[in-house]
Amino acid sequence: SGNRVMTSSDGIRWSSQPAAADQNWVALCWAAALGLFVAVSDSGTGQRVMTSPDGRSWTLRQTPADNNWASICWATELGLLVAVASIGTGNRVMISSDGIQWIAGPAGADQEWRSVCWAPQLGLLVAVSNNGGSQRVMTSSDGRTWTMRTAAAANSWTAICWAAELGLLVAVSSSGKGNRVMTSPDGISWSSRSSAADNAWTSLGWAAERELLVAVSSSGTGNRIMTSPDGLSWTVRSSPADLGWRSLCWSPQHRQFAAVSNSGTGNRVMVSP
Repeated sequence: SGNRVMTSSDGIRWSSQPAAADQNWVALCWAAALGLFVAVSDSGTGQRVMTSPDGRSWTLRQTPADNNWASICWATELGLLVAVASIGTGNRVMISSDGIQWIAGPAGADQEWRSVCWAPQLGLLVAVSNNGGSQRVMTSSDGRTWTMRTAAAANSWTAICWAAELGLLVAVSSSGKGNRVMTSPDGISWSSRSSAADNAWTSLGWAAERELLVAVSSSGTGNRIMTSPDGLSWTVRSSPADLGWRSLCWSPQHRQFAAVSNSGTGNRVMVSP
């Protein structure tokens, strides 16, 4: 209550901050050109976005649909914030040029879209879904018109990122047998890759300075991290605690990864250089 944001200058010492409302805030991004943090929620009435210039003071924004907004990204070259949702009819995407005024539009299909990223070198937004038939990927060059693509496997895809130096889109899944990773050089043709473990992979990030992809999971025993230098070969790493790791990011300034969990007592963050 009143503490659904936390901030840190080093990833080690954290301070609670009040969110704009006590809603289920599930995804967050930084829009550098706007000087704004933007978060989306899967609960609330009419205001499922909040913005902040500093991570401390937050303001609720009107949203065009009370969908379960699951992921958000900033597409620099488009000058757009893009969010995707897991529910809704004909309106599972919303876009904004300023973080304040939002417009809803149709996704490629009314599927459970879980993650979206921007690949600037491809000029593409790419999102992944955890349900549907074989087409569990969608792409867009403008955030408004989306095209369905065939995924490498009908898995529950949960997260996607663009590894610029590899020229690869990489996605991870919470289901599948030995194939919980897929990669694509163009967002259109996808290939299955062997995952290091059949864990429920929830988030991943690319560290250009480390030339390393890192993924975290919410299941597994002592092995809730996997890494890859190329997106093709993955290695399990020891996790400091078997918690429900939900989100991961790379800080180039601190040259470290930080991940957060939705379980644990007093230890819901882990960091690694």
